[in-house]
Amino acid sequence: MEPLTIDPSKVKYPDLDRISNLKPNPHILLGKDIVFTEKRDGSNFGVYLDVEGEWHARSRNMDIASEQFHNYFKLTPQFEGVIELLKDATEWGDAYMIFGELLIKGKSPTKIEFHDDHSFVVFDIWSAKVGGFLNYTKVYQECYHNHLPIVELWGTCRVNTLEALLKFRDEMLLKSIEMNREGSVGKYVNGSEFIYFKEKNDIPKYEKVPRSEDPDNERVILPSLPDSELTGAIEKVYADLGENFFDIKLAMPMVAKYVVIEQEKHNCSPPQKKLIVAYRERIEELRKNK
Repeated sequence: MEPLTIDPSKVKYPDLDRISNLKPNPHILLGKDIVFTEKRDGSNFGVYLDVEGEWHARSRNMDIASEQFHNYFKLTPQFEGVIELLKDATEWGDAYMIFGELLIKGKSPTKIEFHDDHSFVVFDIWSAKVGGFLNYTKVYQECYHNHLPIVELWGTCRVNTLEALLKFRDEMLLKSIEMNREGSVGKYVNGSEFIYFKEKNDIPKYEKVPRSEDPDNERVILPSLPDSELTGAIEKVYADLGENFFDIKLAMPMVAKYVVIEQEKHNCSPPQKKLIVAYRERIEELRKNK
């Protein structure tokens, strides 16, 4: 029997939307056990072993992350523990891709967090045997036995009305302010079935305000893309390019492309801040941290 392996082109972390934007509607969460965790502010990083047992990593949008981010990961205290866990999974007849937040030394992309050193915090594990993500309890156990940090569990719920779900969501957002985090991530996992979403404090709660329709006005006016989504898009470019991120001719076309993707995903108009300004601000932050 052939050993299980990971194909990075087929194991990509899902894009997370808000509860109100879930398809076909938010009610798919009702009656399900949902876990809420902290949302860390770094770069999505997935680590796995190839058929030869060599480790590799993918970024949010690239099957192979930049060499720079591979090097950042090797500098984290968690590097050896992650590799050991991947090898253990192979011995058990499985193959893992360990997803986590790669936190780069210095200010985080949205400036909400400050990191004294490079570190890696696990938030999910994809299992080839399961054909999907492990639930939080299993991920916690794997991290506990391998001395790896995992995103903090803030709460769980199982509710039967959307009002109750949104009320609990608001409690988790208050918790994120208290803990100096940009928001919370909610997850429902049942074997290969999963529903993931994220909620952040810098996005208006449209479901709680009055709404009016103007059928005579043909111009559609959308909200501007939040700064956190802009900085998140820029950070994805950094994860993809590594040191080449400092080459404006290479980076800016990708920044523009990723920002458009975020606008479409969140149904927003362009951000108020100019892309070049946001890009240069991140460049300055990275140079200060070196």
